[in-house]
Amino acid sequence: MKQSTLLLIALTPLTCWGATAEEEALQQQLDQLRQQLIQQNQALHQLQARLEAVKAAGATTATAAGAGAGAAAAATTQSDPARRAPEVGRSTEDLMLEQHNVFDRALTLDFGLSYQHYNRKDLALRGFLALDAIFLGEINLDRIRSDQWTADLVTRYTLNDRWQLELAIPYMYRSTNYQSTGKENSSREFEEQSVSDGGLGDMSLAVYYRVMAETEDWPDLVWNVRAKAPTGKDPYGIEIETSDSGNLMTPKELATGNGLWQLSTGFSLVKTLDPAILFANLNYGHSLKQDFDDVSYQPGDQPGSIQLGDWYEYGLGVAFALNERFSLSFNINQRITLESEQGAEGFDMEKVTGSDANAASFGMGSTWAVTDNLSMAVNWSAGLTTDAPDYNIGIRFPYRF
Repeated sequence: MKQSTLLLIALTPLTCWGATAEEEALQQQLDQLRQQLIQQNQALHQLQARLEAVKAAGATTATAAGAGAGAAAAATTQSDPARRAPEVGRSTEDLMLEQHNVFDRALTLDFGLSYQHYNRKDLALRGFLALDAIFLGEINLDRIRSDQWTADLVTRYTLNDRWQLELAIPYMYRSTNYQSTGKENSSREFEEQSVSDGGLGDMSLAVYYRVMAETEDWPDLVWNVRAKAPTGKDPYGIEIETSDSGNLMTPKELATGNGLWQLSTGFSLVKTLDPAILFANLNYGHSLKQDFDDVSYQPGDQPGSIQLGDWYEYGLGVAFALNERFSLSFNINQRITLESEQGAEGFDMEKVTGSDANAASFGMGSTWAVTDNLSMAVNWSAGLTTDAPDYNIGIRFPYRF
């Protein structure tokens, strides 16, 4: 027992030394980890400071670049305030070419085809009403159906961003069917005659001037002056054929022009309100007085003078650019023509009763940019008054160089 106690007393210092050595080793490892953590935190703070410095330098550069771009834009606006910064898309450009003018193309060739249809019925009563119930006399029901095809080539040449010239050369073909009921005072007797003719129409030359280019607050405004030459076949002095019964009268040929020089002027404007495009036009036309060797349908020459009535025209519309290459438009147009004047040689001019007209129509159209240079425009309109065509269909192919 005494020996065991002595052994324990001898081993106690060795045990305490072993525990102390392990604690010191662990403490050293802990100190090393703490030192590494401090170094990592310092590195993290340095990287964070460098990142903030880089961000601050980039913001300063962007601000300087933005200021330079703003100064350049301001300088451009001051040098040419009439120009707009954004560029229009192809669908908008095609629509402006169809309804207005485009001054950024040097040369444009525009080929078009159109078809118009007229259908008129007139009831003529020549007699009197007996006993307030029975009509005694002649009853004639006349019907005229006319079809007109027009092919035209329009050439536009742009001198600069303000001036543009236009030359239009049309070719017309007309076919008219005349019908009359009431032969020999009978509602069952029916007569019919058709007449067809074609040829060069009245050529026109126009000059366009851009008064004001579109800005954020103002529309694009263009002034035009047009002169139409009497290159087509005039309708004066054409003889009339009468049927055997004398009930139906038809002309021997049809006119392709009006036979007079015409001058017109007006304004057109366009305002872009994305995605809508508003357009409008207002025009006035005057015909010059012209002398003819024959102004009557009677046999033989009967010289005289003709002056067609002045006319006023306006149009309103709205369009939508559905995408970069396609647009859709709606429009309404009206032309009011005053009475014409006619006078035989040696006599004063007199107004021709019933020669005034009021032609109004509602139309729709679409434009499609087929390629970078070629476009296709389709238009359709319906007459709202008796003087307007019942309907009109047209297609155009403008090609821009």
